[in-house]
Amino acid sequence: MNYGWIDFLTLVGSVGLFLYGMKLMSEGLQKIAGDSLRKVLAAMTSNRFAGLLTGILVTVLVQSSSATTVMVVSFVNAGLITLQQSMAVIFGANVGTTLTTWIIALFGFKFNIAALVIPLIALSIPFFNSTSNKRRSWGEFIVGFALLFLGLDSLNHSVPDLKSSPEIFAVLQQYSEMGIVSVVFFACIGMILTMVVQASSATFAIALIMVAREWIPFELACAMVVGAHIGTCITPLLAALSANTMAKRAALGHLLFNVFGSIWVMAVFYPYCDIVKKATEWVFGSFSPDMGVAMFHTLMAVINLSIMIWLTGIYVKIVSKLMPDKKSQDESFTLKFITKSGIAATGELSILPAKKEISHYAEETYKMFGHIRSMLNEPLGSERQMELFEKVKSLENKSDEAEMQIANFLNQISGKGLSQESELEIRRLFKMVDELESIADSIYHIAITLKAKSDQRVLLTESQNIDLTKMISLTDAALVHMLKVVSNDDRSRHSLDIANNNEDEINNFRSQIRNSIFEEQTIDDQNYQQRTYYMDLISECEKVGDYIINVINAIHDS
Repeated sequence: MNYGWIDFLTLVGSVGLFLYGMKLMSEGLQKIAGDSLRKVLAAMTSNRFAGLLTGILVTVLVQSSSATTVMVVSFVNAGLITLQQSMAVIFGANVGTTLTTWIIALFGFKFNIAALVIPLIALSIPFFNSTSNKRRSWGEFIVGFALLFLGLDSLNHSVPDLKSSPEIFAVLQQYSEMGIVSVVFFACIGMILTMVVQASSATFAIALIMVAREWIPFELACAMVVGAHIGTCITPLLAALSANTMAKRAALGHLLFNVFGSIWVMAVFYPYCDIVKKATEWVFGSFSPDMGVAMFHTLMAVINLSIMIWLTGIYVKIVSKLMPDKKSQDESFTLKFITKSGIAATGELSILPAKKEISHYAEETYKMFGHIRSMLNEPLGSERQMELFEKVKSLENKSDEAEMQIANFLNQISGKGLSQESELEIRRLFKMVDELESIADSIYHIAITLKAKSDQRVLLTESQNIDLTKMISLTDAALVHMLKVVSNDDRSRHSLDIANNNEDEINNFRSQIRNSIFEEQTIDDQNYQQRTYYMDLISECEKVGDYIINVINAIHDS
């Protein structure tokens, strides 16, 4: 058997084409589902059974349990779902992913579906030329479906024919005839292969090809499925590395679920395989190894689910014990809901954690303004006032860092093939982050002015203090309304009217103060420094008001 580098690269390219086709299918379906899918994910986690259905549904749509689990990890990290809810979604994902095995087993070997690839691509052309975003997404799905089976067909033809090389085939048979040792060996192959390509579907495809060509017996192909079951945990584990403790627990729970599920299968491996053979023969009238592997995978997932769904609470306790909370210091302006590696496998679903993070960013900005209110109530130059200034200064630095990290996260999402509506949503989020950072800058400038006034021992008049207190109150009310709008994603006309009224009040009061200051200057120019500090504080509050209305307008932009 002559098998050179070109043949090897063709094999690798076939795997890549298969995975790319699956990626296109997944992204096309996600764009079609779009906001509806996000609403399902937000709503269908009220109890373990709703979470279970969510996991099955989403995995069927994205065609990857790893993608679903990475999404779950990021949602736990974002506080969108609890750890207990995430366990149920993960259990469901393991059932949903069995559809991939059935698609490959039913269509990959029973029909010459590769002959339909070009016609399918031709069918997609009208969809791509459509002005409808949803139709273009359907076109993307059809092309992905075609490429998936083109990759599978190419993979089927590019793997070396081991039977034409008696030496290599003899070695393979040697490793196939060691009883339970062979089972463990091929399970390890399935696990390692899945960890390398980070897609269990590729391992399923290879196992099905090997068993269909009779290179390995049915039992060892099933062993590879068991190994892939464990190997698929690597992607969410990597995603959780820089996430919070709850997200790490979710990833660990996924690993434990798959490991425990694999242990009992390995403990009764041969009797279980016999049951699968009988079940396959009963369903299809006769036994074929490829259909048997799909049946093995499905029954394993369903039995695991039937047992584990009742033990969700125990799983939560175990992972909480293995991954205890870490005491941390002030976490203000540190990212809580998104992480560098915690991006969901799909940009469409990553919008939810991004929104949650921006809402948190707005809350922390408001806390900065609370320190300003406290500074005003402290005596000039007091130790407490200086402590508050240092807090605002530290938070402003962290705010700049958080803005950059959120912007980087949004950049990564926008590069993941979003629908047009989601791209528009990303632009809104970019605008909101930019304006929130400007609010933090203005709050810091207010703190600098207050500190400078204290250092210079400058006292405001009673009327100036009253007016400044009123301006602070108006700005505070505008900030509180902004927080409600951002946290609820409120795009109603009523919320916009309230925001505009708040902005008008701030602007009118600033104009009133400016006119009175101009009149005072014509009468008495002795307190120039006092008036400068006073007007700087008023003007900076007015700038905060401008940035607030910009945040709310960004939410309402169509």
